[in-house]
Amino acid sequence: MSVHQRSAIVTGASGGIGSAIAAMLHEEGFGLTLVGRDPAKLDAVASSLDTGPPVHTIAGSLAEEALLDRIVAEHAAPHGSLDLLVNNAGVSGNRAVGDITADFLDEQLAVNIRAVILLTTRCMPLLKEAVQQRKSAQIVNIASNAGKRGEATLASYSATKFAVVGFTESLHDELSTSGIKATAICPGLVDTPMADDYRDTVGPEEMIAPGDIAEAIRMTIRVSRSCVVPEIVLLRPIEWRQPEGA
Repeated sequence: MSVHQRSAIVTGASGGIGSAIAAMLHEEGFGLTLVGRDPAKLDAVASSLDTGPPVHTIAGSLAEEALLDRIVAEHAAPHGSLDLLVNNAGVSGNRAVGDITADFLDEQLAVNIRAVILLTTRCMPLLKEAVQQRKSAQIVNIASNAGKRGEATLASYSATKFAVVGFTESLHDELSTSGIKATAICPGLVDTPMADDYRDTVGPEEMIAPGDIAEAIRMTIRVSRSCVVPEIVLLRPIEWRQPEGA
């Protein structure tokens, strides 16, 4: 165990935004614990990261509290501290308000906000240890532009992402003076499987690239300890434009 090497936990790391974040952090010298539902996809991501800092994978559902405890334990064993927690995992789905069912809502609540809060809570001792060793630590929560402006057919998803933004603001208010930074990343439509419902009308070249989110996070980890970036909104050129005649 080295007190000099930084380490990170990334959820939702088996593809899309999560795998792009993992690749960026590996370049930056972070030892990684990657979490996702699909063990084969996780192994493929880990294998794509060439020689360098260690990469450990954990497969399972973040809706299960036992997995949250396992993540913390298996990260603590080799690293002893945690410099960066990236709560990236999320589930979406387009439904009219009248079609939202309890199962549909509960899955989004469990992954998009409950797991974010509970994993952050469990990681606090490791984050504080990183502050003791290296003077700072960071939490990055991947929200959405739907967490800044509610969208039709995304009512429940928008509600969970608004909650992620609010949780991140509370973390900043509570932890910023202790050396633990908190940042919410709020991207628009990203070229991942979550965007499949939009592909009939929006091409991949018109979507935000997963690497764009990774680069935004790279900026937040490179600024000085005295600089906190509480929120970043990433939009496509047409998003949030005022419609004609408004």
